[in-house]
Amino acid sequence: MGSVPLQRIGKLATATVALTAVSAAVSLLSVWASQAAQGDAEALLDGTISTDDFVERAAPYLLMSTVQGVMTLATAVVTIIWMYRIAKNHRTLHRGTTWGPGWAIGGWFLPPLLFIIPSLVFREMWKASDPDVPIGGDWKSGRVSPVVPLWFLLYSVIPIVLLVVQSASGFNLGASERDLAQQIIDDQQATVVGAVVAVAGAAAFIVLVRGLTARHRQLTGESATRA
Repeated sequence: MGSVPLQRIGKLATATVALTAVSAAVSLLSVWASQAAQGDAEALLDGTISTDDFVERAAPYLLMSTVQGVMTLATAVVTIIWMYRIAKNHRTLHRGTTWGPGWAIGGWFLPPLLFIIPSLVFREMWKASDPDVPIGGDWKSGRVSPVVPLWFLLYSVIPIVLLVVQSASGFNLGASERDLAQQIIDDQQATVVGAVVAVAGAAAFIVLVRGLTARHRQLTGESATRA
């Protein structure tokens, strides 16, 4: 198998896990920032502090949204490259997958937010990475780890439900400072629930990445000591 131009995935998997863990930590920090800003939000609505003071004190809360966006983008880019390489290796090994390398990229955008295609890609990747199935063997009848549907539930389905609920209650981040203050107060419970779901989804994704990477590296013969 050494003469086959297989692509290495170890470093990408490590980066994906690290970025996912940091994103989960940022989600927890967002809860702290939201709770810290609640008192200032109430003070603004009561007229005991000025708008300028509120904006200054609420800066950590606003910063968390930006940091979360950056971390999400960085994690997505590394994850897509990692998945692309796995899908590419499967094609190189003549494992006739339905979801090819292109779907490792485009699947995240079709449809947006509801990650049905990435879930299907992960299911197929898990089976195709089975190191116990020889080249040309029947890998399609293999079992898929339960962490794949769990990840889909925590990372896609539940967050969409929370987003719909939050949207129904109004989203005023771009409105006036008083609207933002009211949003901070109203969204306390949603922020906590969202952070819990985000951390659980991150944990499931880390297990998925580590498990799939281990299977795939064993399949391709990638050294466990060199990423």
